[in-house]
Amino acid sequence: MFVFLVTACFAQQETSAQPPATIAAPGDQAAKPRRPRIGVALEGGGALGFAHIGVLRWFEEHHIPIDYIAGTSMGGLIGGLYATGQSPKQMEEFVREQDWDTVIAGRTAYEDLSYRRKEDVRAFQNAIKLGLKNGFSVASGLNAGHEVSMIIDREVLPYSGLSSFDDLPIPFRCVATDLVSAKEVVFSQGSLQTALRATMSIPGLFAPVHDGDKVYVDGGLIGNLPTDVVRAMGADIVIAVHLDTTPIDPKQIQSVFGVLGRSIDVVIRDNEIRGMRNADLIVNVDLRAYNSLDYNKGGSIVGIGTEAAAAKARVLEPYSMDETAWQEYLQARKARERRTVAVPQFVRVEGTNPEAARNLEKFLQPLVGKPVNSARLNQYLTRLTGIGKYDSADYALAHRDGQDGLTITVHEKTYAPPILQVGFSVDGSENDDVSFTLLTRLTFMDIAGYRSEWRTDVQFGNTYGVSTELYRPFAATSRWFVAPHADAVSTSFKVFVKNNPHADYRLYRTHVGTDLGYGFNRFTELRAGYEVGYLDAHLRLGTPEFASIAGRVGDTKLHFLATHLDDPIAPRDGYSFESTFQWFDTNPGATGSFPLLHAEGMYFKPITHPASLFVQAEGGTAFGSRRIGVPQFFLGGPARLSAYGTNEFFGNQFYYFRAGYLHDLLTLPPFVGKKVYAFGAYEFGKMYESPTASKFPNDIAAGILAETAVGPLLVGASVGDSGHRKWFFQLGHVF
Repeated sequence: MFVFLVTACFAQQETSAQPPATIAAPGDQAAKPRRPRIGVALEGGGALGFAHIGVLRWFEEHHIPIDYIAGTSMGGLIGGLYATGQSPKQMEEFVREQDWDTVIAGRTAYEDLSYRRKEDVRAFQNAIKLGLKNGFSVASGLNAGHEVSMIIDREVLPYSGLSSFDDLPIPFRCVATDLVSAKEVVFSQGSLQTALRATMSIPGLFAPVHDGDKVYVDGGLIGNLPTDVVRAMGADIVIAVHLDTTPIDPKQIQSVFGVLGRSIDVVIRDNEIRGMRNADLIVNVDLRAYNSLDYNKGGSIVGIGTEAAAAKARVLEPYSMDETAWQEYLQARKARERRTVAVPQFVRVEGTNPEAARNLEKFLQPLVGKPVNSARLNQYLTRLTGIGKYDSADYALAHRDGQDGLTITVHEKTYAPPILQVGFSVDGSENDDVSFTLLTRLTFMDIAGYRSEWRTDVQFGNTYGVSTELYRPFAATSRWFVAPHADAVSTSFKVFVKNNPHADYRLYRTHVGTDLGYGFNRFTELRAGYEVGYLDAHLRLGTPEFASIAGRVGDTKLHFLATHLDDPIAPRDGYSFESTFQWFDTNPGATGSFPLLHAEGMYFKPITHPASLFVQAEGGTAFGSRRIGVPQFFLGGPARLSAYGTNEFFGNQFYYFRAGYLHDLLTLPPFVGKKVYAFGAYEFGKMYESPTASKFPNDIAAGILAETAVGPLLVGASVGDSGHRKWFFQLGHVF
């Protein structure tokens, strides 16, 4: 039925869409006749909307003027950019230059996260986050839309404060859906940035746009092809650009997501038919070889748009202008363009409480008095989202007290804080003893003043317990902080020899302490503190490897961490270094006080676009102290000499080295994860004075590493010396 209706629409426009006779101006029959006003409606369709650029390019090459333009979703963005004066060539370059994987994924890059949020990502390497702001809830979209906002703000910044979209070089409209009123909203005035962001808010993928009591999502739900809007703007001839997609395969309607997605398609398809019926002429773009997520195929899609317009040359060319008239049209359009942006003399922050706004304005002060640099501004605002309280931020030009400036609007998360993170740790390195731990973290922000945090971790499974810390800076902008903390944890501690269980201990530990720290930047932190507690380690099963002990623990600790990796799960570039020095004044089983040092470093270097090499070194020492109670260091198990039994080597002094290779194999869908890698490594190490048959423990490990939505999954095998070999899998930390 849909094919029949579309065919009928095309047949009608082929025979009847001829240019009418010249039209006199309304109310003045004696006036010089004018040409018919042409309006274009651009359909929504995700990445398929790039085809509109090709259609517009063909129109310009053949001198076909556009007097009005309207669009929905991607059609709204392309139409809006064209209406501001961007040429099809500029828009095609814009499409090619974007990192669409990053834009669609919507994740704040690891390097842009604050130090505290980096800690969260290292501890919980998945995408599972719940908010407790209004009861249990989740984000309103998989993508908060920050990257999209940055693109839109950059492209239309000169048009900030526009009173009417009729004042653009080409009068423009875009369509969104208000979820509150369940009605179509046609943007004709106000913030152009907000209008373009709203029309592109695909439900579920992008978070809705909140504007007062309005909640806007993609206009495609009601008007995906807004020919009626173009007609209402005053167009005599309405040209619709329709994106023809692949017929649905029944096999794609098997899952709940397939059913929901197809249900939305049916609703959109119905309003597209209405849109085509209202058109005088339809340019049908055959995109059956592509889908709405093919953002990285933009160049090809643009070309297909040009071909589609060329196929309609016979009915389009009668609207073409001669060279003189075309140049006059271009000059009139260019005269309405805005290209200059004043140097900002102030920065004003909106969207948050007054105290936070004042401190954010101080953070953004380096932008004042300098020409607007979009890349630098984007970097600043992206780092605001890295704090964890804001979903997104956008910017526009402002005027106050005779000065030009910038208004920065931050959008606080609607569902958090408090933030509840959930993680999983599965160790399948021992065939008959797979361990599982469920981890949760609850974080309250600004609970004891601006930038303060109260973080509580709870674990269940192989390890169970609770730990909590209150982080409080000395002042709102101070790098110094104090962090009292406490924990109570019980964990099963097993020792294997090869793949055979040898001993099973239970460790109970409680601590309370306080740290004084200094945060150098979002990459580096130094802490010093003292903690006191109680440790009970006793054998439950097997052969005793060390004596069961119980008693008081007291130690002074100095901890330093610098992390400059590009990703915490599967780094491809950068380095990290971490060291901890402790002085134990008492420890159960120790004959006196003793020092302890542990240090670890990693370095990653890309050698080709898909491949990286890495090296990792680690070591620890008690500086010759012997009777210090429970052994302090252990080797053996996943990513710690993988071919060997879990904790097969233990003692008070060791070193460990690993060198390896990561190769990018494929990219997972945004909702499933990130990437899949081939992984290979050579490992060796030594635990001094450890009873073992291996004089030089070393192995080769290889496998597949997948960055999934629930955490990094590594499946592989390893072969070592003296008969050590095993298959393994793990869900959790690899690096």
